[in-house]
Amino acid sequence: MRRLSGIVMASITGLGIAWIAWAIVSPFLPPLGIVTAAALVGAVLAALHVAADMAERRGWIYYRRRHGSWGAVGAAMAEVQAIYRPGQHHVRQVKERFDVDRNEDEEGDGPAPLNRA
Repeated sequence: MRRLSGIVMASITGLGIAWIAWAIVSPFLPPLGIVTAAALVGAVLAALHVAADMAERRGWIYYRRRHGSWGAVGAAMAEVQAIYRPGQHHVRQVKERFDVDRNEDEEGDGPAPLNRA
């Protein structure tokens, strides 16, 4: 099901790009029939699919099989969110500090508040 929805979304996106390209290029082209135009759009979409598959195999992009990690994106979004929502940034800092304190407790150093003189 997930693969089918990905194909449908890729088709919709491809059709949108093809429509924009047609709107830009159509004044310079001779008139085409509906069947010829549909075949041309299908050929372009198939070529883009093959090119994206090849680029994914070479590791240039993530297209269908593999997905990127959210590590760097998540860190960047956390910093952006810290600018717009400083209250949430403060909560995150308190939680991180609590995790550090808990790790100190597990090491046998005693309660964390008593260790800070």
